[in-house]
Amino acid sequence: MKKICVTDSGLGGLSVCADLVKQLQKQDKGASIIYFNSCYADDYGYNAIVRREEKVEMFDRALYGIETFCAPDEILVACNTLSVLISDTTFVKKSLIAVKSIVDIAVELIQRTLSLNEMITVFGTETTISENTYKNRLTAIGWPKNCVRQIACPGLQTAISSQNQVEKKTAVFTGQANKNSWYLLGCTHFGIRSDAFGHSKIVDPNLSMAHTACEQIKESGPIKMKMVSRYPILEQEMSTWANLLKEPLTIEMLRNCDVKEDLF
Repeated sequence: MKKICVTDSGLGGLSVCADLVKQLQKQDKGASIIYFNSCYADDYGYNAIVRREEKVEMFDRALYGIETFCAPDEILVACNTLSVLISDTTFVKKSLIAVKSIVDIAVELIQRTLSLNEMITVFGTETTISENTYKNRLTAIGWPKNCVRQIACPGLQTAISSQNQVEKKTAVFTGQANKNSWYLLGCTHFGIRSDAFGHSKIVDPNLSMAHTACEQIKESGPIKMKMVSRYPILEQEMSTWANLLKEPLTIEMLRNCDVKEDLF
């Protein structure tokens, strides 16, 4: 049975887990899915770290933690903030474990969905936008620079996690975008509440990542799920995510999260 590790700098990647479970069930396939929370502490995430080198170092430690505690066949980095750091980690340069990032998935999805010269607005976290990864990747395959706009959305992922005035806070950022452009949801949290963006032309890589992973699984069997984190997930946060996810196996996995302080 294939063992897949889904990781994120928090809980947003749970949406990819939920979508993957649905796809596996629909196609009568089985897999072992481990969700690895790569956030160091509840009050100390990657967007709180100022120096890029420290972000890369922390994620590198998390990737080696995945190798040690999970030993997966494949790692799905279901996080844009972490995806833009991958190429500079020692782990990716040395490890034989396959690593697929949601940025890779998003760029592939854009190529399939849009025509060159169509306008696209990338909504993401501060780290994702400051890295210019999407603009660089898209211009490298032919997109004109003036057709790619990037908008940082500080605090929006927290608003979605807490379900606090999501529509109002999203409107602050969509108000800066060209209404004729496509919207790329460059944070896994945003895909969970794509409805809040109030737009008909949306590129959401969350579901595409789950589809791609499911296509590579050939065997039937049970779906086994486990979650690990350095810190305990608060009850209120678990309840909020249960309401957002609405997928029983993923919710059960979240509620039975295994806390390991030495995870990385």
